[in-house]
Amino acid sequence: MPSRLLCLQLILGMVSYTDCAECALTGDEPRKPRYLKFCQDYNAKACCIPGHDLENQIQFEFLIDGLGPGCKNPMMYPNIRYYYCLGCDPDQPTYTTQKDDVAEVRICESFIEKLWDDYKPQYKECGVMRSNPCPDMMPDFDPYTCGDDLIIPPNEFDSGIDFMNFFAPPGMYNPDFKFVVGNESDCWQPRFMRSSATRLSGFASMGVMLLGAALRRLL
Repeated sequence: MPSRLLCLQLILGMVSYTDCAECALTGDEPRKPRYLKFCQDYNAKACCIPGHDLENQIQFEFLIDGLGPGCKNPMMYPNIRYYYCLGCDPDQPTYTTQKDDVAEVRICESFIEKLWDDYKPQYKECGVMRSNPCPDMMPDFDPYTCGDDLIIPPNEFDSGIDFMNFFAPPGMYNPDFKFVVGNESDCWQPRFMRSSATRLSGFASMGVMLLGAALRRLL
């Protein structure tokens, strides 16, 4: 939990809200992680630990695992990769509001358009793998434990935010979390969309990550 002193400093304007807020995945304030491989943008400060980072990578690989040789490749759906790293973003608490028993996360409409509208041609050509629900006797099993099905997202979901709620970032699943369209001045988007400097850094990190994934497949 954030320290009382830190939150007092927030009140006095000495630290940012993010420094005082509680991360969804760790229940603690953001801090420098040991090392994040999949969500490399957040190696300086993160709301997750390496185990969460690995889970993000595993769940993304399940998402594209059965798409076939004409579709599955390390360059698939980079904006979904960014979205799956939301829980590692140290700014995640800033855009999360607790409403009764549900944590609402505000997502920028401009990013939803990139992840949904811009990808519709690819979704129709390649689809994604949807996790099958497990039997009632196995309620706490990880996604994809009980198999999967290939779906074409535009045929299954009416909007990008519906798609994002179903394919939520690991550890931020319904019913505990709900993703909503936020005001463009107060919403989450990947770092590469926030400023020109972070945009260049984000593209560089994604390039390194995708190159590493491609090399692993060749070796």
